[in-house]
Amino acid sequence: MAVIEPSPSTFSRMEAWPRLRQAIQTTIAACISYLIADAAGLPQGFWAVMTAILVTQANVGASLGLAADRLMGSMLGVVVGGGVALALADMHELKFAGLAVTVLVLAFFAARRPALRIACVTAAIVILGDPQLGPPIASAENRMLEVAIGTVVAIATTLIVFPSRAGPAFAEHVTRTLEPLFEVLREVLAAGLGQSHDAVAIGAQAARVRAAFAAGDTLAREARLEVAGFLADSPDPEAMLRALRRLWHTEIMLLRAVSQPLPERAVTKLGPAIEALRGAIDGVAKQLGEPATAYAAPDLSAVEIALAAIEQQMEEMRAHGETRKLSMDEVIRLMAFDFALGQLRLNLRDLAERAPELAAFAGSTYPLLRRLQGLTARWT
Repeated sequence: MAVIEPSPSTFSRMEAWPRLRQAIQTTIAACISYLIADAAGLPQGFWAVMTAILVTQANVGASLGLAADRLMGSMLGVVVGGGVALALADMHELKFAGLAVTVLVLAFFAARRPALRIACVTAAIVILGDPQLGPPIASAENRMLEVAIGTVVAIATTLIVFPSRAGPAFAEHVTRTLEPLFEVLREVLAAGLGQSHDAVAIGAQAARVRAAFAAGDTLAREARLEVAGFLADSPDPEAMLRALRRLWHTEIMLLRAVSQPLPERAVTKLGPAIEALRGAIDGVAKQLGEPATAYAAPDLSAVEIALAAIEQQMEEMRAHGETRKLSMDEVIRLMAFDFALGQLRLNLRDLAERAPELAAFAGSTYPLLRRLQGLTARWT
């Protein structure tokens, strides 16, 4: 039965949809924020609009993270800026000095925590605010209301309009990360046998892996924020990230061990078992890459058999004294290769145990909704 691959246009639409979704969410959040601020009679509704645009992100977790930073920074800026503006209300000639000192202090702390940069902006605007808009305290209160409106509207929009959460995105990201990981592993094993391999392609896949780890850390942080906000019930993603990194570190050890092909004696003895291992790894990669089986524990039986065969052949080489005929450098590389394969066995077992956790990320529910339903049922 032929497998129908998605066309390039399908991939293009799949990649464009997240961007279009966020654009729609941002537009809706900005418009609603302005309408609410205008209806409330707030003098500078653009603060609510700017906040909504900044806070609306690709998923709920990212929006929560920015919302917390925005609210904390704005509140600090309003308090500090309002205090300075109130103290210098009748001393216009000292406003410049007050602005300089305020920005200096806040920028000092913002250098350590970038999220506080918004505090500098907010404080400066409050200090330099138009007196016609009211006294400093009233102006500061308006800023907080406008920021709160934009924040609440942005989070509500990401929850209601084409909602996307970090948990399912993390599960999809892990399956995509496994592709270059297994590709590098296959190429490394081929290099050990002296087969031709593309070093440039391995480098490109390694760059993909490193970029994927950085993106995975971001999604994991956003998934934790969703759990903390009772908007998801997914497990801690750290265990899965750790399993992926351990597999990658093992591949680096293998890559160093096969910087030169394995000794000819070892290739003759271990070649068939290593080829069997490559085939078994292809099977595992296919199981974890197929949508129907991506979130289930892969079958490692073929991998275990191939690794056991390699281990047996290595023992026979030692027993028959074949390793004594190798140079010291060849023995060291062969021992490093053997040790790395032992780590690979542990890494793949760990990954197989963690794979079902992806189903929990993909099927994450809303604990907050369940709590609200429980309260409603209790009072009715």
